[in-house]
Amino acid sequence: MRRLGAVAAFVRVRRHDAAVSLNLLYALAGALDGRHWRQLQRERRLDLLTAVEDYERAHPAPTAHERELLALRNIGPAMKRDFDRLGIRSCAQLARADADALYLKLQRITGQRQDPCVWDTFAAAIHQARTGEALPWWQFTRTRKQREVEGSFPAPVPTVRGNARVQHATGASRTASRHRVAPRRASRQEN
Repeated sequence: MRRLGAVAAFVRVRRHDAAVSLNLLYALAGALDGRHWRQLQRERRLDLLTAVEDYERAHPAPTAHERELLALRNIGPAMKRDFDRLGIRSCAQLARADADALYLKLQRITGQRQDPCVWDTFAAAIHQARTGEALPWWQFTRTRKQREVEGSFPAPVPTVRGNARVQHATGASRTASRHRVAPRRASRQEN
């Protein structure tokens, strides 16, 4: 609670229930200050109200489309940030997307190789957006691994770090660099 703070906690509660009283804000602040909320001075209460307004401006409430994406079974805050980077703002937009294209684009945008499980999560989210069926992401792992064996899974995108060009996981030559890239472990099928 101390890490989040009274203002952020109050705003989160109020976004779920607009009828929440300001007394909750004062009670949270009082608890953190070690006193009863009624002992908070008028000036402290006014400061808290200003802080709530500032917080709401700096952290706007998610739109209905954003909440819709977060409601998907496999999508949490980190994957939501990836969707934001990719320009995916709604389930309708996600339903028209392709997991391969999203996976490659995310690698280009971030400049780093993404774990293949990210592709699995994209595939699961797209499946749910298209059909409404909420399957766990690992149900798509077998498909991805089969495609890796067949050579039809998208190869990692070359990324740039500092002044050096780095090719991940393909074994292709790369420019000497101070950045080390761990080579991909050989799968059982390759041995």
